[in-house]
Amino acid sequence: MNPIFSKIRDHLKNKYNCHTIIIYGSFARGEESITSDCDLIGIRESGDFERDCEIFEGIYLDAFIYSEAMVSSPDVSLIRIKDGIVLCQKNDIGEELLKKIKDIFNTGPMKTPEWEKHEISTWLNKMLMRAKQSDIEGHFRRHWLLHDLLECYFKLRDQWYLGPKESFQWLRNQDLYTYDAFSKALIPDASLDSIKLLIERVIAA
Repeated sequence: MNPIFSKIRDHLKNKYNCHTIIIYGSFARGEESITSDCDLIGIRESGDFERDCEIFEGIYLDAFIYSEAMVSSPDVSLIRIKDGIVLCQKNDIGEELLKKIKDIFNTGPMKTPEWEKHEISTWLNKMLMRAKQSDIEGHFRRHWLLHDLLECYFKLRDQWYLGPKESFQWLRNQDLYTYDAFSKALIPDASLDSIKLLIERVIAA
């Protein structure tokens, strides 16, 4: 286990009275880099939701603090912790929470209705047209479009969207053509034609 984990565990115990702490994301998967966030959830007996974002021991710490009641019936908002590792826990709360989340994940996301898939496809092409305006709003819409395309890809295919790192890894392994299209469209000052080709890949579900 990474030696920094015990320091983070003690930090969250002392600062928030957390009895259960789960680390998830790239650190939990052993895929962290020097720029990776250290993502955690902490659970305590009671209290309001809090979020702790700070530099801790040279690492960007992003911790979500919940009460026991808040995680007793988890929903898809916690799907991000599916590969989490329990650093400490009370009465198996951490392991039970991870089991519930894995059950939700294995069930799969709700199917996107056909009307919504059509709306997404129409919106993507509309945003491309507006991005062609060489003014501040056009430039804004270009960035907005590029930001949303990755999540749209998975939504159109009725798959979980798990954030950029896992999603790009999945594309590189499962859909290299679309991965390459993202690589070209996300280059600074990429042409609108490259974005158009990416949109075509995204909506070709």
